[in-house]
Amino acid sequence: MPRIDVGKITLNYVEEGTGEPLLFIPGLVGLHDAWDYQVAHFSSQYRCITFDHRGAGDSDKPVGSEHYSTQIIAEDVVRLLDVLGIEKVTAFGTSTGGCVLQNLALDFPGRVSRCIFSNTWTKADVYVQRVQTLRKWIAQAYGADAYVEFSSILTNGPMQFRYHLDKVMKIEKRSKQTIGSVDLIAARIDMTLTHDRLADLHRIDRPSLIIGTHDDATVPAYFSDDLHAAIKGSTLVILPEGGHYSYRRNSDEWNAIVGKFLVETRPS
Repeated sequence: MPRIDVGKITLNYVEEGTGEPLLFIPGLVGLHDAWDYQVAHFSSQYRCITFDHRGAGDSDKPVGSEHYSTQIIAEDVVRLLDVLGIEKVTAFGTSTGGCVLQNLALDFPGRVSRCIFSNTWTKADVYVQRVQTLRKWIAQAYGADAYVEFSSILTNGPMQFRYHLDKVMKIEKRSKQTIGSVDLIAARIDMTLTHDRLADLHRIDRPSLIIGTHDDATVPAYFSDDLHAAIKGSTLVILPEGGHYSYRRNSDEWNAIVGKFLVETRPS
C-alpha cells in the first residue's frame, strides 16, 4: 500500500474507486483493513479512502504520549485530504475513529459533508474506562501479542470468531506484524480515555447517521443514543446483533443502511 507524506507524519493509506469521496477512519486497532467490506462495496460508486492511524499499521509511529490524541489524528485526516486535493468528504468513523470524526466535524466543519458514526462513544464513562484500562494492563503485563488477541475478542465478538474466523485472523496477523511498543499502545489507549467533546456535540450540523449494536461489549449501545440526542436531526439505527465490529459482522445490512442514507442526503 502507498505511504503519503502529510507534512508532520507519513501515513499508509488506501484509495479505490472514483466519484464523490468517502473517508473511512479506523478504530483503536488503527488498521485500514477493518474497512475492507466497505471499500469493496462502495468503491463501485464512490472514491473510497482509508488509512492506518499514526502509531498503527505501516504509518509512522512517533514516540511519546504527546503525539497521540483524537484531535491529533483528526488533524492528520485534514492533512491527508489536503495532499489528496479533497476539499470536502463524507466521513465514517468507528469506535475511536468516531471520536476522531467528532473532532473533524467540530473543528474542521468545512471539510465534512456528512458523518457516519459506528459503535462509538461521547465521553468515557466508568464502563469504557474499565474496558480500556484492562486492555492497557494486558499489554503492559503480557505484551503486544496478548493485547492484540484480547482486543480481537472485544471488537469481533463471538459470532465473528464462529463465522468469519479467517477474516478475524487476517487482521490479527497484520496487527501483530505492525503494532508498536507497549508504551505506544498505552499512549493510544490513553487518548481514548481523555477524549471529551460532549459539551460541543450539539454544534455538529452535518447530516449524521449513528449506528450501534445491542450486543457491543466494548462500547454499549446507550452511547449511540447519547450521540443521537446530542446531534440535532441525526438518524439512529441500533442493530440487534453484530458486536463492536458491526460493519464487518453484518456488512451487507450495514452497507445497505449506509447506502440508503448516502442517497437520501446526497449533496445538491
